[in-house]
Amino acid sequence: MLPHKPAPATPLRVVVFMQENKTTDFYFPSLAAWGADVRHTGALLTAPPNFDQPHDRSAWVHLQMGDYPAVDLAIDNDVAIPFYSWLAKTYTFSDHHFGTGTGSTPGHLMAVGGQMPTLENPSFSKPAPVWDLPTVFLHAQRGGVTWGAFPATGGYPLQFYKELGTASAAKNIHATPASFVQMAAAGTLPQLVYAWSPTGYDEHPPEKSDPAYVARGQALVWERVDAVVKAGQWNETVFILTWDDWGGYTDHVVTPAIELVPDALHPQGFQVIGGSRIPLIVFGGPVRQAMDNSWHSHASIIKTILDLFGLPAFGVPRIDTAPSLAGFVSKGLDRAPPPGFGTTFGQPPPPHPTPQPEPPARWSGPLERSLPALVANGGKTIPAPNDGVVHPKPPKPPATS
Repeated sequence: MLPHKPAPATPLRVVVFMQENKTTDFYFPSLAAWGADVRHTGALLTAPPNFDQPHDRSAWVHLQMGDYPAVDLAIDNDVAIPFYSWLAKTYTFSDHHFGTGTGSTPGHLMAVGGQMPTLENPSFSKPAPVWDLPTVFLHAQRGGVTWGAFPATGGYPLQFYKELGTASAAKNIHATPASFVQMAAAGTLPQLVYAWSPTGYDEHPPEKSDPAYVARGQALVWERVDAVVKAGQWNETVFILTWDDWGGYTDHVVTPAIELVPDALHPQGFQVIGGSRIPLIVFGGPVRQAMDNSWHSHASIIKTILDLFGLPAFGVPRIDTAPSLAGFVSKGLDRAPPPGFGTTFGQPPPPHPTPQPEPPARWSGPLERSLPALVANGGKTIPAPNDGVVHPKPPKPPATS
């Protein structure tokens, strides 16, 4: 259960990894032996499906309405993603973390600034929209915390933020993926780091057959973690690994209907936060082993950063009232590092007897309220997005082979 009091501010480094398109049931079924609330209904897959699934706003709404099945599959995480599996069992695994009830871009924007100005993925064939919204990066900078960002292909998703389009911000944005490992090896990673993965390494299912897409994505994250370990900075680094959205996969846990947005089928509003559960792992030298069963969204990533660095309130209520994960971090804990990159290793034995999943406490904030206006820079506001297209009919049944 999530501690109520966050850990005191410590001179740590925080590294956030953002990957793509996974639900908790789909990606981590073996965590049931550790007390996670996960389940699967059939044989576990040794490799994830090699195709993308509908996972936009319309698909998610129809899933919740009960007229679209999504993909009811689960992988053998010990086989397909053994490094992630080892981390989840050894440090802190969050089994009630949730995304947004829509597709990719809103999830990424929530992790950067705790707000989503759109419910759809902007077109990549047109100039990117730019919003004057606050980000965790400049908030940290104003508090004296150094930062760096390693965006995905094309600068995604940082190109959507006006305050990150300046020459001064550009000095902290590194377009070459290899620069993360180089900077880690040189001991020059800043205090706050966000790292995305380029196309083909982000675990997003491919448009064309590419059976190694998940293994390659895990390998990049593993290599980056290993570079920090080899540089002697494991004990001072807190890593947060999560994914952007549900990806079109089922999850058996019903999330709280916290915020609603209207659509063509629901003029009074329909749930958008929380969306389906997505995995989140907190790990590092100062991170204890735990099963975190508290409800939280990507806003808690930013709240955790604020608490660990002792930064002031962000000014966005969704962040400032979010549950913090800082209580799983203890300075001087000195946990053993993970297996070295590319090595062969076994999984830790499960606890005995098998812990039973603990139900989360009821969501403590308001429920079923309208999605609020966005807090913009300069004391301004931006209307809540209403661009989530919901079609009268559900998508075609998902592919399963």
